[in-house]
Parts: sequence; C-alpha cells; structure tokens
Amino acid sequence: SLPEGCVVASRTFDFDLLRWEIEHFKEWGLDARDKPLAPDDVAKWNRIADRLARRVADLPSGFVHRDYQSRNIMVVPGRHEPRLVWIDFQDALLGPRVYDLVALLNDSYQEFDRAFVEARLTDYADAAALSRGFSKESRTRLLDEFDLVTVQRKLKDAGRFVFIDRQKGNPSFLKFVTPTIKKVGGALARLAPHDPDMAELREILKR
Repeated sequence: SLPEGCVVASRTFDFDLLRWEIEHFKEWGLDARDKPLAPDDVAKWNRIADRLARRVADLPSGFVHRDYQSRNIMVVPGRHEPRLVWIDFQDALLGPRVYDLVALLNDSYQEFDRAFVEARLTDYADAAALSRGFSKESRTRLLDEFDLVTVQRKLKDAGRFVFIDRQKGNPSFLKFVTPTIKKVGGALARLAPHDPDMAELREILKR
C-alpha cells in the first residue's frame, strides 16, 4: 500500500491520458512521417482508440512507475551486496497492474522471447496471488491484459520517439521505432483471433 498522503494516489492513468497517448502515435508515428491513415480508416481508428483507452483504464490497477524499463533500473553498491534502485519515477501514478511489466518485458531497448516473457508473468501472478494455482483462465486473462496494454504503451512509445526527434532535435531514439512497432504487431497478432477491435486495428495499421 502507498504511504499516507503519497502524491501518487492523487494521479491516475485515466481515459483522457491514455487516449491522448494513443493519439500521440497517430500524430507523430503516422502523420508526421507522411504515413497518414486512409480517409476511410480515420473514423475506425477513433472508435477503436476510444474503446482501447477505456478498456485499459478499466483494468485492475495499482502503483505504476510509468517508465519501468532497463535504463531506469540501476545496480548500486550496498552494505553487504549490490541492490537495485529505480530512477526517473517522477511520473508515478495509479494505473493498470501490468503497465510496468509491459514497460520492462516489452522494453523498446531490449528483446526477450515470448517464453521468457510468459514465465515472468507467471512469476508475477504467483507473487501477487492473482488466483489460487493460477488457473488456465486467469493465465489467459493476464496475458490478454499484458498484450492489450502493450498495444497502447508501445504505440505511444513509437510516436514519442519521433516527437523527440522532431521537437527536441534528438534523433537517437529513431532506431527504436521499428522494433517498437514490431512489439505492437506481435501483441495484435495474439489478440486478433478473439478480439475484433484488435483485429481491425491490425488491419488498419497494415494499410
């Protein structure tokens, strides 16, 4: 639980913020790169983006570092042994329980195979006691949560990398746009067979 009076408890990854992040990808990941959506796809995009933001906002929530990726986890000397510390936590808030897992296991700067990712999600479920014995149903639900948040988070990241280049004059993140979009594609491919919105989003992005 959070300490009494903690500022994190007053900030939430709500619909408006999530929706803005999705639109950030459209603005910078597509429009700014001269890859705009087809006119017929714009209304479809808007409807799916609205529903995606709402679905993510409604997921089980808790503390979210918000940028819990490899470059923000440091090993520092300890009295008896090295210890891990977080940096860059000023944007922490309440949000989807899998958000930091997505940031770490689908890190734009790292590559992990799916078996490793699923094993770490199982570790998380066991540690958090999401269900007794972590049933097949609860496992599927957690994997779907993870993939759904991956779509939202990684779209935002890809757009942000272009924004940082165009608005802040720092092109060093551009090399991560393609691998980041690839992670979105993997999540969409897994969700599409049983999620009509993600199936349609996959086709829109392909076009």
